[in-house]
Amino acid sequence: MPQSQKGNGSPKNFGNFLFDCTGRCSAFFTLYGQGSIFGEAVMSLVKYRPDVDGLRALAVMSVLIFHVDPALLPGGFLGVDIFFVISGYLISLILFREQAEGRFSFTGFYGRRVRRLFPALILVLTASLLFGFFALFANEYERLGEHAAAAIIFILNFQLLGEAGYFDAVSYSKPLLHLWSLSVEEQFYLLWPILLLASRRFRCNPAWVIAACAAASLFYGLHLGRISPDQLYYHSLPRFWELLSGVAIAWMHQKKGTSWLPPKLHPGRARDAVSLAGLALTASALLAFNKTLQHPGLATLWPVMGAAMLMVSGPGAMVNRMLSWRPLVWVGLISYPLYLWHWPILSYARIAESGSPAPWALWLGAVLAMLLAWATYAGVELPLRRTAGSGRGKRRVTVFLCCAMAALLAAALAVVLCRGLPERPALQEFKKNEGHMVREVRQDASCLALFAGKAAPVYCRQSHAGERMIALIGDSHAHVLFTGVSELAAQQGYGTLLLANSGCPPFVGAVTGRTPAEHEQCAQSIETIVEALGKDKRIVSVVIASRGPQYMNGLGFGPIEANYNFPPISARSVSPDAAPISPEQAFTDGLVNTASYLHKRGMRVSYMLQVPELGVSVRDCLGRPLTLSQRSDGCTVPYDTYQRRMHPYRAQMAALAERAPYLHIIDGEPALCNTVGCSGFIDKHLMYADDNHLSVAGSRRIAPLIVKAALAADGQ
Repeated sequence: MPQSQKGNGSPKNFGNFLFDCTGRCSAFFTLYGQGSIFGEAVMSLVKYRPDVDGLRALAVMSVLIFHVDPALLPGGFLGVDIFFVISGYLISLILFREQAEGRFSFTGFYGRRVRRLFPALILVLTASLLFGFFALFANEYERLGEHAAAAIIFILNFQLLGEAGYFDAVSYSKPLLHLWSLSVEEQFYLLWPILLLASRRFRCNPAWVIAACAAASLFYGLHLGRISPDQLYYHSLPRFWELLSGVAIAWMHQKKGTSWLPPKLHPGRARDAVSLAGLALTASALLAFNKTLQHPGLATLWPVMGAAMLMVSGPGAMVNRMLSWRPLVWVGLISYPLYLWHWPILSYARIAESGSPAPWALWLGAVLAMLLAWATYAGVELPLRRTAGSGRGKRRVTVFLCCAMAALLAAALAVVLCRGLPERPALQEFKKNEGHMVREVRQDASCLALFAGKAAPVYCRQSHAGERMIALIGDSHAHVLFTGVSELAAQQGYGTLLLANSGCPPFVGAVTGRTPAEHEQCAQSIETIVEALGKDKRIVSVVIASRGPQYMNGLGFGPIEANYNFPPISARSVSPDAAPISPEQAFTDGLVNTASYLHKRGMRVSYMLQVPELGVSVRDCLGRPLTLSQRSDGCTVPYDTYQRRMHPYRAQMAALAERAPYLHIIDGEPALCNTVGCSGFIDKHLMYADDNHLSVAGSRRIAPLIVKAALAADGQ
């Protein structure tokens, strides 16, 4: 997060001071606690570095541009990593000097953190909760309350880590998502002062402590990326080495002075060369970094080293003089409130427009964020700094801010405990359809009894158990068919058995997942389902359902899955000398393997083609409590868009039907689409529980097609 490095004085005088010092490196300022904006003289005077504010501006504007339009700056999210380097430097420089002079205290340290972070954070959290009251549905508002509470106690990154994975909500639907980085910082600063004091007590060289901790953090991140990539991004430990990069610079400057360079180097030329190299690394990372690279990981050294080199080269270096340009310095001053404001504004704009707002709306939101950031800086942060003064004033301000944050925490928890306040007036017209947006239970006792002593599939249900049964197998898309199929099958004297995995279709010889461990878990789950069917003599017909397009291309659909990054399906075991197997081949071969196995055991086997995907939240079928454009077609997918998405997949399935004539294809398109498009809202009923899974009403609409195909060979 951005850390300020400003001194005392009124806004007017401070502004004059700032702009004077951007042209004269001889100006001085008092570097306050953790780069605090509050007037607290905690260390000796050091030269003001406007280039650090310029670097801070580069970081925050990179993040802002990326969040408006990622295509413009693919690596813009690395601005957060640049902030980590700056923060580690500024705060640790203070820690080193205070501890060296015997003036460090934990109450002083954390008091400054409160006075630095809480004013703008309280304002943004309050505004986000108030706006969410009018703009969000109950479950969305409940999640906002959870995120606000977690952000207040600085554990939001772990809250998000727990949500990450196959079923995670799209990022734009989380207005406080960006506060994960603030949580990472504060977790670091909870541990780092203690570790630094311990190293002094036991006479450990801090340089070795910094190096050891940074190496441990980096290597832990590499390990976590291999075994659990979903947890990597938000986990704090793999991020600590980035802050420690700034700490290392602070240690060097504390020991050797801020102007230190290796001997025998020409000071001017060396600084220019280092700054140019730092700019090249930083700029190239912002332009070329992409989500295919593990982050944080070894590739993250790229922007972190660039930022570190710009910090090391000093304010007089060529690039750093450019970073001292007055407009950049101004943006650097408001970088912390700008970072806080920008994401909630952009998030709510996307929420209100079902993930697809007009570009002008996002750019207008970016401008609004800058205006609010300046207003927060000038109207909240600076006045509180003057009020704090010193001594008793600082204590009063600290207590006031803590009490205000405690009240805000209570409000956030109240939102959670009240389940998102579903009785709000803005939601009353949507309540009658709320029940359609809930997925059915995953397991029941009747099905679990079939797996006594063994792990049952994730989705395991049984209805009207008898001598003749229809089996639904697949992934979560088989699960959502259960209600409609079981009801209709029961009317014709058949029971229904559901056995399905989550994100792992039961295709023999194929697996899904990011890691070898996930591949093995998927393979075992497939074996459990196929083995259970092979032994169950009651099964006369099997219907397989899965989200085929996604398994084949590894891509989500629509704005709600813009950040989907689950890999496509793959063959379980391939000889190193064998030709590569495409996801399409792995999918079709696996489906044929399963279908052939079941067919040879006398079962009729059918495959249910993927139903149309909406690409937006299903709530958009009903409209939003608060919108910008009042669009009425939020969940109708144009037919040509649907065809472009489905054509490669459906072509593979058509070829597969010729290859395996015993596999009967069921097409639900006629029940959900017409020549204009495919809708999630038909006959005043929601057909979907979310953007790609059918609701109970949807399963009932599609069930006649499934049951007819499943029982065609049984005289029905």
